[in-house]
Amino acid sequence: MDYRRLGQSDLEISEIGYGAWGIGGAPFWTNDGDAASARSIHQAVDNGINVFDTAPVYGFGHSECVLGEALRPIRDRVFIATKCGLRWDREHAAAIRRDSSRGSIVRDVEESLSRLQTDRIDLCQVHWPDEATPQAETMAALTALQEQGKIRWIGVSNYTVAQLDACRENATVVALQVQYSLLNRSIEADLVPYCLEHNIGILAYSPLASGVLTGKYDRNTRFTDWRKSGHLGDFRGDGFVRNIEKVERLKQIAATTGRSCTQLAINALLRQPGVTSALVGVKNADQVAHNIAATGWAPEIDVAADIEAIFAA
Repeated sequence: MDYRRLGQSDLEISEIGYGAWGIGGAPFWTNDGDAASARSIHQAVDNGINVFDTAPVYGFGHSECVLGEALRPIRDRVFIATKCGLRWDREHAAAIRRDSSRGSIVRDVEESLSRLQTDRIDLCQVHWPDEATPQAETMAALTALQEQGKIRWIGVSNYTVAQLDACRENATVVALQVQYSLLNRSIEADLVPYCLEHNIGILAYSPLASGVLTGKYDRNTRFTDWRKSGHLGDFRGDGFVRNIEKVERLKQIAATTGRSCTQLAINALLRQPGVTSALVGVKNADQVAHNIAATGWAPEIDVAADIEAIFAA
């Protein structure tokens, strides 16, 4: 496992990170149970993964609780990244709303610290931009929490260049977490150059396009979980079919290299400029081991060119 400096921070994080959305379970995902989740966390640590990314809304607190309990005995060996700025009145996806006001940020951090069983959050990220709250107010709240030692570094998620500019006027932002995969390369136009210029680390979430790049789906797949909504990603219609056609071509390359589609996709993403870590979601320890095998090697030049040709932005 290789490690990369996260922007202007002092965090040297693994190039593959543990994405903990799935272990939160309902209403977004099904998983293999908390015991399997804990085993996958320990498997990750044992194989060099040192950054774990979660959020209060993942399972409405459950992901943070599972992660906190599993990491508590080895807290000083790992970095925990969580988020803030989403609120809900009931545990239903439709009840989630954005709120990055000062009071909301402070409440989120205090509750996350409790669920994670820790005295500090290594990276606290605003989950989605809240256009009703000035970025100055949000950043001031996070900076105050940073000065109190409750968070170490500040990041944002799903922000535009203009929103990043507004944040940087009021705080040091070391990370941008954003959706990035071979099937979604829109950030390469403006966000990647911006982050490279301002030394902001990119944490790529959904690096397998929520499973599409694993190769286990086909054009007839009909999703029954959150992916059926069409709110985030192409999981139905013509866009989904086009993506499946690209993955079918990736399968052909995988068959000639001895690598899986998953491993080729993660490896290719980690070779993109600006990427600090790919946050890969898992359900069990076997998936952790499989994902880690995407690192430590480089494809033949012609193989890399063929993959790039399939997924060119």
